[in-house]
Amino acid sequence: MSDTYLAAIAVRRSNYAITPKSSVPDEKLEAIIKACVLHCPTSFNTQSSRAVLVVGDANKKLWNMISESALKGLEGDNKTSMQGRLTAFGGGYGSAVIDAITVKFPVYTKQFPVWSLNAAGMLQHAVWTSFTLEGLGTSLQHNGAYSDELVSNIQKTFSLPSTWTSTAIMPFGDPAAPPAEKSFSPIEDRVKVVKA
Repeated sequence: MSDTYLAAIAVRRSNYAITPKSSVPDEKLEAIIKACVLHCPTSFNTQSSRAVLVVGDANKKLWNMISESALKGLEGDNKTSMQGRLTAFGGGYGSAVIDAITVKFPVYTKQFPVWSLNAAGMLQHAVWTSFTLEGLGTSLQHNGAYSDELVSNIQKTFSLPSTWTSTAIMPFGDPAAPPAEKSFSPIEDRVKVVKA
């Protein structure tokens, strides 16, 4: 049975060549995200992961906000390069914004931020793999450099609670081209087996 799952994650790749269309209906996208949020594990079953599905014109608005903020202060080739990337991400059909909240248990206060990010990572992987199996082109964009002002504006614009902190944005759409081939470092350098 694990072969089916392993085959699914083996085809997941970053695909930056996406169109502003989705052959997958919005209702199906929503169902996938809800299933992933429900069933991805979290520490102490705190259910700390959050996801926001942004599609169509709302997706354009999101990426316009991100572009305006991210391009401030950039010049020359740096600005041109960043502008090209942001235009490509915003040119997709939608974005899944994966968030993590910190749940406080007095004994584990220091650990919960890390555990919450672990849970968000599992959710990102589950959504990404599911979208890939539906035939969508997807990538994961980390946004740790976004200003507090941008985060606040996104929260207000899309009526999100201020406790939600975005850890990544996953632009998606029907693929315009296949993803690039992926190269792998030797597996022996990345996995060790210890036997008693």
